[in-house]
Amino acid sequence: MTASISSGERPASRRPWSVIVVAVIFLALGVLDITRGLAPLFASAPHWHMAADDVEVLAIGIAAIVGAVYVWKGRNWARWLLAIWMAFHVAISIGQPTKLIAHAVIFGCIAFLLFRPRTSTFFTR
Repeated sequence: MTASISSGERPASRRPWSVIVVAVIFLALGVLDITRGLAPLFASAPHWHMAADDVEVLAIGIAAIVGAVYVWKGRNWARWLLAIWMAFHVAISIGQPTKLIAHAVIFGCIAFLLFRPRTSTFFTR
């Protein structure tokens, strides 16, 4: 007997290894950025002060974690969030040749891993 699938259900497809790798990397980077962003807040106790740069690092860390979680879940918008996250790092590296090259190479790898055909199929299921 064959089971039918209702119009709202789709068969679960396997999560590509590239999605797992990218999600774990961005999860770790997000935790590090949040830690780095909150460290000055706790160091300034009892005054509880954060500089604008610290708030930016905190926001970037939150974006990385949100992107990692939802990339894991197969949400298409999340892979775009992570690509933009990495492109932002390329942009802020302009004027620092070593960082620019490193971020551009990492961006290329992340873009390849998230936008290759098999991975794209996972995100469009």
